[in-house]
Amino acid sequence: MRTVVFDLDGTLADTSGDLIAAANACFRGMGVADLLCPSRDVGVALRGGRAMLRLGMERLGRGGDEAEIDRQYPLLLAAYEGAIDRHTRLYPGAMAAVEGLREAGYRVAICTNKPEALARLLLERMGVLDRFHALTGADTLPVRKPDPEHLRETVRRAGGDPVRALLVGDSDTDR
Repeated sequence: MRTVVFDLDGTLADTSGDLIAAANACFRGMGVADLLCPSRDVGVALRGGRAMLRLGMERLGRGGDEAEIDRQYPLLLAAYEGAIDRHTRLYPGAMAAVEGLREAGYRVAICTNKPEALARLLLERMGVLDRFHALTGADTLPVRKPDPEHLRETVRRAGGDPVRALLVGDSDTDR
C-alpha cells in the first residue's frame, strides 16, 4: 500500500508559538524575563525543547549548562502540555492535502520527534487525529528520526509498505 508520512512540527502545523511560550515559562520560573521571541526564534522552536532551552541559556551567558537544561526540560514539557494548542495552527492546505491523499487511496501517517502523547494530544485538540492511519513519536520506539527505522515502523503501523512510502518534512531530520 502506498503511504505518505508527514512530520508534524513545521510541516503540518506551526507549533512554534506554543513551544516558545513553554520555554519562556521555564525561564520565568528561573527568575528571568522571556528569552525567546515568537517571531525571531521560530526556527529554533521547531528543533525542539532542548534547542530552545540551550538558546535561552546562551542568552543568559550560561551556554553549555546541560545540567540546567536537563532540570528544565520536564518543566518545559509540562508547560507545553498545559497550553499545547493556544497558538498552534495547521498550515493552510495541510489537511486538504491529507484528505486528497486519503481519497486517492494512500495511507497517511505522522512520524514526529515530539513525544507521542503530546503529538496525540495536539492532534486530538485540533480535531484531526482520526485523519491519520498511524502516529509515532520520539518515544514510541527505541530509535527516532533521522534513524530510518522510525519511518519504516510508522509506515508498517499505517498498513503500508516501506518500499512504497514517502516522508514529507521540513528539516534535515526528515531526509
